[in-house]
Amino acid sequence: MMIFWTIIFLLIGFIVLLKAADLLVDGAAGLANRYKVPKIIIGLTLVAFGTSAPEAAVSILASLENNGSIALGNIIGSNITNILLIIGILALIKALPIRQSTVTRGIPLNILAAVVFLILGFDVFFQNGLASKNTLTLGDGLILLMMFVVFLYYVYADFKVAELRETEIEKREKKFGHDKPAILIAMVVGGLFGLIAGGKMVVDNASALATALGLSQILIGITIVAVGTSLPELVTSITALKKSENDIAIGNIVGSNAFNIFLVLGLAAVVNPIETQTKLINDTIIMIAITALLFALSFKRRQLTKAHGIVLVTCYALYLVFLALREVAPTFFWG
Repeated sequence: MMIFWTIIFLLIGFIVLLKAADLLVDGAAGLANRYKVPKIIIGLTLVAFGTSAPEAAVSILASLENNGSIALGNIIGSNITNILLIIGILALIKALPIRQSTVTRGIPLNILAAVVFLILGFDVFFQNGLASKNTLTLGDGLILLMMFVVFLYYVYADFKVAELRETEIEKREKKFGHDKPAILIAMVVGGLFGLIAGGKMVVDNASALATALGLSQILIGITIVAVGTSLPELVTSITALKKSENDIAIGNIVGSNAFNIFLVLGLAAVVNPIETQTKLINDTIIMIAITALLFALSFKRRQLTKAHGIVLVTCYALYLVFLALREVAPTFFWG
C-alpha cells in the first residue's frame, strides 16, 4: 500500500510540474507583452525554459537535498530519452527533415555539452588519482553556465527556431496579455511555487520509491523521473509536427538537451556541489554515443526515416536492458 501511494504522489508531482511550467510561461508572456519586452529575447529563452523547467526544478531541488543521484540521473536520462525515445517515436510517426544548422551546430553542441560534463564530472578518472572523489563543484557549475552563453548565441543564430518561439509567445500574449499585471505576476509566482512544490514531490517520492523497491536512485532518476520530466519536449515536438514544422521538432529537442546540461546542471552545481557516482560514467559515454549516432543518421540525407526511428527506439530498449542488468549484477559493469 505504501508503494501505491508513493507512485500516486510521484504522478501528482509530475502533473504539478507540467502545469506549473505552463503557468509560469503564460504569465511571463503576458508581462512581456505589457512591458514591451522584445519578442526575440523572450522567444529565445522563455519557451526553451518552459520545456526544461521540470528538469530544472527536480535537479536543483535534488541537489539542495544532497540527492545528486536523482539530479544527475534526471539530466542524463532526460537527454538519452529525448534522443532515443522521443525522436525515435517522432520518426516513426513521420519522416523528419533536419535543417543544416541542427546537423552542423546543434547536434555537435550537444556532443560538446556531454563531453564537457564527462570531463568535469569524473575527476578521479581524468586526474589520474589526484582527486579522491567525483564532484561537480561550484567552479564546474560556473563553467557550464558560461558555456550556456554560447548555446544562446547558437539559438539566436537559428532564426527559424527563434521565429517559431516568437509565434508561440505571440499566442500566449494574445491569450494573457490583457490580464491585469497583478494577475500575471500571480501566475508567475504561482508557476514558480508549483515548480518547487512539484519538484519536491517528485524528488522525495522518487527517492522513497527507490528505497521501497530496493532499487538505486540512479535507476529511478534515469528512467521514471527522466521520462516524466521529458514530457514537455514530446508535447512541443508533436505540436510542431502537427503544424508541419517537421524540421523544428528535432531542433527543439536538441536545444533542450544542451539547455539541460549547460543551464540546469550548471545551476544545480552552483547551488550545491554534486557528487558524481562512478557508474554514471557509463551512462555519460552512452549519452555521447547516441548523440553521435543521431549525427551519423542525419548527416548525409538530412532526414530521419521510419527505419531510423526503429533503430533509435530499439537502442532505447537495449539501454533499459543494460540498466536492468547493471542493477542486478553491478560488478559486471565498469564503475
